[in-house]
Amino acid sequence: MVRYFTSLIATVAIMTMVVIAWTPVAKSGPPQFQDCLDFCEDQAICQCAKILGGSLRLTFCNIGASCNRVCECDVDPLCKPWEKDIVVQSFPPEPPFAQNCGN
Repeated sequence: MVRYFTSLIATVAIMTMVVIAWTPVAKSGPPQFQDCLDFCEDQAICQCAKILGGSLRLTFCNIGASCNRVCECDVDPLCKPWEKDIVVQSFPPEPPFAQNCGN
């Protein structure tokens, strides 16, 4: 019984270390963007969905950015002809102001 308990404790300790090692580190503070294109690349999440239904899949994007008072992102997902493109923006939704546009 003691050997079983010792083995159980060792297994739990090893699994705990593995889970802690895989846990991502939280980002602190507001995001720092070099320019408007950097902001758009960080925020765009491009997905494709089959027209007749099915699950979403992540895909690559063609990303363009322009800067007026705020950054304006032009995102075009690269989907197959039989798929519908879906663009989602990650948090935070507010674009940076003109001083971060890099002009």
